[in-house]
This record gives sequence, C-alpha cells and structure tokens, in this order.
Amino acid sequence: MKRFARPLSFVFAAAFLVATLLNASLVGSSRQALARAVARGSSVGPPERWLVVAIIPEAGDSFFEGLVEGIARGAPEAGMAVLFHRYPESEPDEALRWFETALAARVDGVIMYTSGDDPVSELARRARREGVVFVPVGRDPPPGTLAGFIGSGSLRQGREAGRIIGEGLGSAARVGVILPTGEGGASEDEPLYRGLAEGLSPWPGATIMAAVRSGAGVLAGEQAASELVRANPGINALFCGSSVDTVGAAQVVVDLALVGRVLIVGTDETAEIGRYVDRSVVAASIVRDSPWIGGEAVRSFAALAEGKEPGRNLEAGYYILTASDGAQK
Repeated sequence: MKRFARPLSFVFAAAFLVATLLNASLVGSSRQALARAVARGSSVGPPERWLVVAIIPEAGDSFFEGLVEGIARGAPEAGMAVLFHRYPESEPDEALRWFETALAARVDGVIMYTSGDDPVSELARRARREGVVFVPVGRDPPPGTLAGFIGSGSLRQGREAGRIIGEGLGSAARVGVILPTGEGGASEDEPLYRGLAEGLSPWPGATIMAAVRSGAGVLAGEQAASELVRANPGINALFCGSSVDTVGAAQVVVDLALVGRVLIVGTDETAEIGRYVDRSVVAASIVRDSPWIGGEAVRSFAALAEGKEPGRNLEAGYYILTASDGAQK
C-alpha cells in the first residue's frame, strides 16, 4: 500500500473535497465512485508514506478542534498524509458512511471519533479484515473490551467537578448536569455523571437534581441550561460537559441575573470561557488535553502500521482554569 500513497492520496482527497463543496453525504462506496470524483476536484496536501483519514465532528467545540490540532501537528513526523472529514456530531450516521468510504478506498488508516453508542468493536474488526489500521478516539471507551482507545477520562473529570462544587457549596449543593450530545443510554450510567456523584459523596446532602443532554448547534448549551434552571428552581450549581455548553450556561446565568447564586463548573478552554472565568461567572473549567489525544492517535497509528499490537487504553490529562489561581496543573 505504501507505494500507492501518492496517487491514492490524490484520488481520495479529491473525493473528500468534492463531497465537502457539494455538501454531499457520501461520495460512492467504491474505488470507481472515488475515481469519477477526481475530475471535479483537486488533491489536498503533499503525498507522504501513509494515507490516513481522520473522521472528527464539527461542532464548534474546542475538544474536537484540539483533536484536529494534535493529529495535524503529529502527522508530518509520522510520514502521514491526513484527510480530515468533519461532520455534525448530531449525525453519527454520516461518520459511519465516511468510514465505509475509507475502507472501500483501501486507505492505510482511519482515526475516528467514537461515542458510547457507536459499534466501535465491530468497526475495529471490519477495518482489521480490510487491512486498515483503526484508531478510535473520544471521551470514553465503548462498553466491552477494546484495546488502544484514546480518550479524555470523563469519570475523573466528573470527580473533579464534584470536588469543586462540594468545596464551594458543601452539603447544600443542588446540581444540574448538561451532558454532551452524541451519547446514548441513561444519564446515570455515563462516566461523567457517575464521576460527579462520586466527587460529591463526601458532602452528605449534596444532590444531583437533574440532568439533560445537550442538543446540536451553538445555542444548544444555552437551551439546556435554561431548561434546567427554569424546571428546577433549587439548582445552585451547573456542571457542563463541553465548551459549547459551558458558554451557553454562563450566558443563561448572566441573563437571569443568577451570577453568584449559581456556581458553574465548565469544560475546556476558549477565549469566551476565559472571560467568563475572569468575571467569576464560571467558577472553574476542567480543561482536557485533546491535542494530546490527537498526537497519541498519530503515534498509535504509526506503531500499528509497523505491525505492533494495540496497547492499553489511554486517558488524557487535564488542568483546572480558575480566576483566582489561573491555570492549575
């Protein structure tokens, strides 16, 4: 496959470019369909030793932008030509269609964001049968056994949020949770929720009052936070699972004149979150090292492509952004 990376990079990159420009959901499922797209597009990026497709959501969320940053930064050193396909996180079927396209094109590898309700083990088996290296990344590994997943460790993140809220409000804490979109199952079963409950446990009486799942779009967090606060007037803390939701919750607290009355613990770091932290609208934000996840995905691909077995699952570190202390490692 290595000696074909240059021409295949041209063909496959052209197909991805045409699909993006035309807003098509899928460009064929075979080499013939990809080849027909060449006449309408152009190559993307220089040829390298390996051709890898990265399938990552496009959600205006800093976590996903960090994944892209880490992959792009590590690719040249690994000799990878990377073709990124971005899709709405609320439309996971589109990601699966691009996975099928990648297998049909016989690329060297796929780095793919996966959530808890994706059939990740089956995707890994299918890729292996086709001789394609598959590297899953995301927040948390899927149910069951899957070696080599690289994620952010939501359980630890939830525990940290519980500790911060507990130290701020003690046993009086009444918490509303905004869970990220793209997950399935009961809220109580998710690592983020379970970690929060564990983090609050040293304070008897501290309670998670309600949890909602964020929807799609930049206003989803604002809608979810408004729903939580209005339906549960006793809430005095909000824990947000993404940067988009953190910004939305902060805006709701400002609009409803609840600054100082509702403590917000957010996720990740953007310029807007930084301003809310500086103004004490957001008490703290737990910033996950998603660029590290992207970089580790590149290193994992390189090792697997050279014939090594998948390693253990990995979790990224984090730091806490606060107004009083700055970024605490």
